[in-house]
Amino acid sequence: MGDERPDPPSAHDESPPPRVPPGTSLGEKLSTSVGIIAAMVLAVLVNLLVARHYKRWDWTQGGLYTLSDATVSTLRALEEPIRVYVLLSEADPLTLSVRHLLDAYRAETTRLEVAVTDPDRRPAEFLAVQQRYGVVAGKTEDGRIVTDAAIIVARGDRPHFLSASDLVEVEDEDDLRARPRLEQALTGAIRSVLRSDRPRVCFASGHGEKSIDVGGADGLAALKDRLNKNNYEVVELGGGRGGHDHGDHDHGDEPGAAPEEPAPEADLGRCRVLVLAGPSQPVPPGDVARYRAFIEEGGSALLAIGPVPDESEQRYVDLGLAGLLAVAGVELRSDFVFELDPKLRSTQGFGETFAPVVRPHPITEGLVKAADQGLGPVLTVASSLGPAASGPVAPAPLLVTSDKAFGMVDFFGWARDPSEPKPRDGDHPGPLTVAYAAELPKPAGSSAAHGPRVVVISSPSALYSANWQSPELRGTAVFVESALSWLAASPPMLDIPDKPAVTAGLRLSEDALAGVFRYVVVYMPLAAALLGLAVHLSRRGSERRPGGPDDKRGPGSPAGRGAPGGAEREGAP
Repeated sequence: MGDERPDPPSAHDESPPPRVPPGTSLGEKLSTSVGIIAAMVLAVLVNLLVARHYKRWDWTQGGLYTLSDATVSTLRALEEPIRVYVLLSEADPLTLSVRHLLDAYRAETTRLEVAVTDPDRRPAEFLAVQQRYGVVAGKTEDGRIVTDAAIIVARGDRPHFLSASDLVEVEDEDDLRARPRLEQALTGAIRSVLRSDRPRVCFASGHGEKSIDVGGADGLAALKDRLNKNNYEVVELGGGRGGHDHGDHDHGDEPGAAPEEPAPEADLGRCRVLVLAGPSQPVPPGDVARYRAFIEEGGSALLAIGPVPDESEQRYVDLGLAGLLAVAGVELRSDFVFELDPKLRSTQGFGETFAPVVRPHPITEGLVKAADQGLGPVLTVASSLGPAASGPVAPAPLLVTSDKAFGMVDFFGWARDPSEPKPRDGDHPGPLTVAYAAELPKPAGSSAAHGPRVVVISSPSALYSANWQSPELRGTAVFVESALSWLAASPPMLDIPDKPAVTAGLRLSEDALAGVFRYVVVYMPLAAALLGLAVHLSRRGSERRPGGPDDKRGPGSPAGRGAPGGAEREGAP
C-alpha cells in the first residue's frame, strides 16, 4: 500500500468564475428614491391622521376614563382657554387617575391647559399658585404639604376649587369603598367658571310645601344641592309676602324683638324660575296674584301639585290655584290616577306608581339617553291634567298615561274598602296627561329671547330627593332637570352617570395585623424550610438506590445487571 495522491481536477470539475454585477442603472436608482419618498410621505400622513383622530381605549372597571356625552359637548364648545392646576403630590393615590382623565379631556379640545404642581417637589410653582388664588396650605408631621384645594379650574381670574372629597365619595367607611367622581367634579367646575351669571330659582313656601333643606327620600334637599352644583342660586320665598332669601330668620316672636318688615315684592322679580313644590294648604289669593303677575311679566314657573286629602279624608283640598294654572292653559282635575297597564305600573300597590309615556318636546330630549338605559320618569300619586276651557295658549303634553289608565273620581269611597281598581261611570278614561309645558307670548317691550314658560306636573313626587338618590329613579331626575333648564333658558344640567364603587383599601384590626405578622415572619419561612428539607431527603434517598448516580458497580456487576442470587457464571448465554 503506497501513498495515495488525489487525482488532479479535470476540466469538467472547474466551476465558472463569479460574475461581477453590473452597475446600478439610473432607473433602479429612481425607483428606490421614489419608494423611500413614498414611505416618508405615508408615515407623515399616518401621523397626521392619528393626530386628528386620536383614540384611547379604556380597559378600567366601569370605564373610569371614558368621557360622557355631557363632558365631550362641554369641552368641544370651549371658546376660550381654561387652565387646570393639579395640586396633588406624586404620592397621592388620586394623582395618576387625575392625569389619565385630563389626558382624555385634552384629546377633545385644544383649549384646556393643564399644570401639574407637586407642592413637595415644586415649592416655587406652588407658592405662585397659592398667592394668586389664596390657597390655604399646611404641613403634616412627616413634612408633606397639604392644601384645601386638590384642583383649581380657572378662567382668567375666576377660579373654582375642588377638594379631595369632591373627587371621591366614600360610600362605606367600614369596607373602605369609594366611588370616583372625578369627571363630575372637573366638568362641573369647567361649566361653573364658564357661566357669567347664576339664575335664581325661588321655591315658594308657607303653604305646606316641604323646605328645600329637608333631607330624606321625600325632601327637597337633593334637588337644591343639584341646582347649587350646576351654578344656580337657590332661595326660599315666604308665603304672604314678597319673599326673602333662605336663611333669613323671623325674630318677631322673640321677646322685645321688633316685628320684621315684609320683604319687598321686588325680591320675587329677581327670580328666574318660581317653583311651587306640592303645597298642601290653600294658597292665599294674594300669593296667587303675585305668582301670576310674575309669570305674565316674563318669569317662568314649575308647578308641581297633586291630590291632597283634607283632614276628614272625604274630599280633596281646594288649593286655590285654578287662576294660576289658567295662565298656562291648564286645569287640575279632581281625580286620582291609576295605571292598569302592567308594563307601566309598579308591581307594588294598585297602580298609583307608574311610568308615564314621554311625548316629544325640547324638555324630553334629555330623556332619550336615560330611555336607552331602560330608565324613564316615575310618578307616585297623581291627578290628571287637562287643557283649560279658555287658556291663552295651547299647552303641550309632556307625560301621558296609557289608554288603560283612568282617573278615579270617587277615590275616597274606594279607599274605604280598597280592591283592584276598575273604572266606573264618571271616571276619566285614559290616556291622561300628567305633565304639560306652555310658552306664553313675550310681554310688550320685553327684550327676552322667549316668552314666559310654565311646566305643570300633577305629582309633587317628581321633585323628591329619592329621584337623585336611587339609580332606578334617575329618569325622573333627568326630566325635572331638563324642565328647569328649559324654564331658565340655560344649558342642560350636567348629567354624568356614577362610576362603580371600588374598594380603596383594607381595614385591619390589631389581631388581624398580628396574624399577618405571624404568617409572614414565622409560618411562611417555616413552611418553605420544611419543604426544602423534604426535597433534600427525597433526593438523598433516590441517590442511594441501586442504579442511582452513586452506584459505582456499573452495569456489568451482578447487582448492576440484577442477576438472581447475586451471581452469574461468565460466558453463560
